[in-house]
Amino acid sequence: MSRARYLAIPLLSLFAVLAGCAGPMPKPNPSEAWVSLQEETPEVLLAEKLDGQRLDDGRFFEVPPGAHSLQVQLYDNLDSNASQLCDATVKYDGFQAGGHYRLEETSLGREFRAKLYDSQGHKLAETDHFSCMPS
Repeated sequence: MSRARYLAIPLLSLFAVLAGCAGPMPKPNPSEAWVSLQEETPEVLLAEKLDGQRLDDGRFFEVPPGAHSLQVQLYDNLDSNASQLCDATVKYDGFQAGGHYRLEETSLGREFRAKLYDSQGHKLAETDHFSCMPS
């Protein structure tokens, strides 16, 4: 498979997820934890997988209580001619039913991080790094 075709697959996935984002956000299930996503402009942060299973809606995670691995994708538009697609995983073992959490992306230059916060703003976990490739 050519490099261009290999890179087209993540981009097509991104556009498919963004198309699904046009609908209203569902109501949180009170028996699960809700994880919203927040990114810095101009990046786009999307929920990709929960415990290795691909998600239908990239705008949030909804997880049962307990330990989970959250995989996110970050689309970074470097400039008008270049962009990159980045992946990272956040693991946390204390999700609680009815809890509201925020996964927040921050960057310092081209170095990205994502931190998980509870509803009181306490940092619970963070990524070690994002793995990026040109898209």
